[in-house]
Amino acid sequence: MSVASEERKIASVSAEKKVTPSSPSLEESPDSIPQMKETTIGPVFLPIQNNQDRLLEFQVDLSYQTSDLIKTRKDFLVFVSKYGFIENSSAMNSESPYMNVKMHIRSDKLYEALLELDTYGTLISENISTIDHTEGMVWEKIKTNREKIRYQRRVSANHQTTGNSRNWSAIEGAITDSENEIDQTELQVWKINDKVKWATLNVSFSIPTPADKIIVPRYQNAFVGIFNLFLELTYVLVWMTPVFVLIGLLYFPIRKVLNWMRKKY
Repeated sequence: MSVASEERKIASVSAEKKVTPSSPSLEESPDSIPQMKETTIGPVFLPIQNNQDRLLEFQVDLSYQTSDLIKTRKDFLVFVSKYGFIENSSAMNSESPYMNVKMHIRSDKLYEALLELDTYGTLISENISTIDHTEGMVWEKIKTNREKIRYQRRVSANHQTTGNSRNWSAIEGAITDSENEIDQTELQVWKINDKVKWATLNVSFSIPTPADKIIVPRYQNAFVGIFNLFLELTYVLVWMTPVFVLIGLLYFPIRKVLNWMRKKY
């Protein structure tokens, strides 16, 4: 009897384990999970995710609206000192203020920079493009290796020729050409690495379009205009005074002459 009772206890314990949920997360309903409201146009682009084997140059164009352009400008200057450097910038603080900036950001910090830029205003437009320099880099390395081999052959051939058969100008010219080609290919390699290392970012900030304002004319300007017109007329009269005096002096003699001629004829 004791063995049978022990078996019943073990069976009841195993049945309770099957009924009991294995994890408290299974008891939670989907409705209990808070839903995050998306307020942007979508997730931020992740540029440095799957390009370990590619040489990509990033070009980003962004447009934001901000309510306080002065504060945004100060924050953006801190942003520039943190992530890169400015190539050119222009700003205008007028009735329609704006700021346009072209800068360069380290490519490995581009994703972080895009996230921080979203805190400076409301994103209006975004355009991200890439230029693949992988093929160009392979070609430049091929040219570099080939020019180095050509340079070594020319130097070796120069040492093997006799003094009488040497054409010094041709030899120096060939070696110089090889050196110049090596320098050019190394420069192109550096340019490609620099473009890949620094992404180009064009950012524009503006304020929302304000509502139309009631424009009250300055009535003072109307009175000033009337007074200026009066002064202009008096100026003309003063300038014409000698003409009027001359006409007055000639009027009476001419009138007498005309009357005398009527009486005579």
